[in-house]
Amino acid sequence: MNGSKFPIHDALGRKTGLIDRHILIVSGLSLLLYFILPFRTLPTEILVFALGAVSFNILLGYTGLLSFGQGAFFGSGAYTAGLLLIHFHWHPLLILLLSAFLAASIAAVIGFLSIRQVGIYFVMLTLAFNQLVYFIVYQWKSLTGGDDGLLNIARPDLSVLPGLAVPLQTNFQFFIFVWAIFIVVLVVIRRITDSPFGRILVAIRENPDRGRAVGYNIFHYKLLAFIISGFFTGLAGGLYTLFLKMVPITAVDIITSSDFVIMSLVGGTRSLYGPILGAAIIKIASEFLSQIWSRWMIVLGLIFVSFVLFMRGGLWGLLLNLHKKLFAPKMEGEGRL
Repeated sequence: MNGSKFPIHDALGRKTGLIDRHILIVSGLSLLLYFILPFRTLPTEILVFALGAVSFNILLGYTGLLSFGQGAFFGSGAYTAGLLLIHFHWHPLLILLLSAFLAASIAAVIGFLSIRQVGIYFVMLTLAFNQLVYFIVYQWKSLTGGDDGLLNIARPDLSVLPGLAVPLQTNFQFFIFVWAIFIVVLVVIRRITDSPFGRILVAIRENPDRGRAVGYNIFHYKLLAFIISGFFTGLAGGLYTLFLKMVPITAVDIITSSDFVIMSLVGGTRSLYGPILGAAIIKIASEFLSQIWSRWMIVLGLIFVSFVLFMRGGLWGLLLNLHKKLFAPKMEGEGRL
């Protein structure tokens, strides 16, 4: 039974399989990261932030909403996972699910209050809400640890059956765990963006007035996109806690929100896979540049500015253009034959 037995449609209305070739390619390349990169923890960090960047791109790339509130969702997921691991020792998958649901709830509140505004007012509201969450975390020291964060969090093994558990203690074991969740979430988000709901989000991004004119409730669709984005961003935050075995206060900082924006813009916002590429480039560049020069963030800033000014489609758009130039003439020649 092949994938075409269960067809879905992409944003252009073309039928595709349940898991398309791009996801298979991303699965293979992301798995190879562990064996290619010299730092054994870096591949896991890339996948965690790639998941957050893809989740953020549901807002920016598909709905046209530039939000600086993703740090609130990422951080709330991280702190939820940390507190549950410290006080309750529940199953890690249940903890991740609860982290995602709490982040989605916070996203629903922030989205409900912010979406009514447009343009710079919307951007500033999301930034203000992110800072509000940050200062709540910073001041509530008895619960969150304040600026010290949550420390010494034990990473539990993955219980499968009574008396049987899959260990997650080594770097490779935990990388495979994160990789599996990343691929599953990627398939789910692909199904969402390729669905009629995803095409409505794109229509809202392109022309919200026309979408409203044909009967779509723009507010409800934007709010739902906010909740979905918050859910998966909170899941990434929970994975971040399991990865670090601690929760730094920077998880909820505005810097985290800006990281997701930069990753999406560098990779390309008009594609599901662009933010993944952007997260890999930014994290790898950060790791290597920080060992070469103490002011490495200047180089990252110049890279970001260059992409914004001269490569609006990001790295993914550049790759697509190169593919068209290299293979389109050949395909046209074959078509004439």
